[in-house]
Amino acid sequence: MHMFYKYLLVFIISIVALNASQASTRLILFTQADGTKFEGFLKGDSAFHWIESNNKVVMYNKKDKFYYIARLNNNVFELTNEKPKIENTKGLGQVSGVMRSKKSSHFVDSNTKKALQILQRESRKGYRPR
Repeated sequence: MHMFYKYLLVFIISIVALNASQASTRLILFTQADGTKFEGFLKGDSAFHWIESNNKVVMYNKKDKFYYIARLNNNVFELTNEKPKIENTKGLGQVSGVMRSKKSSHFVDSNTKKALQILQRESRKGYRPR
C-alpha cells in the first residue's frame, strides 16, 4: 500500500508538470535585435504567447529575430512590417528595472482578446511540453 501512494504522488506531480505555464503578468521592456526597445505585457502560456503593447498585438519573427505588430485577418494574426516602439517618451519612469510609460495603456480591445483566446485554445490541442 505504501508503494501505491508513492506512485500516485509521482503521477500527480507529472500531470501538473505537463500543463503549459502562464506567462509573466508584469510590464516588461523588450529589446529588438537592432537595440531599439519597447514595453509590453507578455500574455498566453508556453503553448501560445504574444505581447500586448500600445493597444496592439506584437509577435516575434524567428527568421529575422525582430518583433512585429500583428493584425487580425480572418481569425489569423499576420505580421506586418511595422515594429513596435515606445510612443510616449515623456513621463518615462524607472519601475523595478523596467522603463515604463505612465500614460500608455497596453491592453488590446475585447474582439482581439477573444480571437487570441480562441487561437490559444486551439494551439493547446495535442500540445505536450518537453
